[in-house]
Amino acid sequence: MFNKVRAMASKWHLEVLTPESGQFLVGDNPAVSVHTDITPWSYNMAFGDAHSIVLPITSRHLLALGREDIVDTIPRTLMNKINTVQIRAADRYVYMHPRSRRLETFARETARRWRADRVSPYRASASSLRSRRS
Repeated sequence: MFNKVRAMASKWHLEVLTPESGQFLVGDNPAVSVHTDITPWSYNMAFGDAHSIVLPITSRHLLALGREDIVDTIPRTLMNKINTVQIRAADRYVYMHPRSRRLETFARETARRWRADRVSPYRASASSLRSRRS
């Protein structure tokens, strides 16, 4: 498996990205595979199914595997998508710089929206429980 993944990764290129404005969040599982053709991006899929692997290494720098070797800046909208993936993929924590501006608010609001939209497959809704009892 190691050799198979290494062979696949050798076809990808390194992207070094910085945001035009704002900062990257770093989750407690920061290297995340992403599939970028849907919104919100899907994440944590098998390496071969991913469009990219993203890894924020500082609040201002992110490494990614992509289609070409580039060093570039990205717009805030793309940074927000990457930060959203970090929030959703985090096991327990998302880390940010103590003096980051507006990042804590973004993280809290994104996490709250995501938790509200999630439905656990292990928790039946009250209506389905009532229908089963009938």
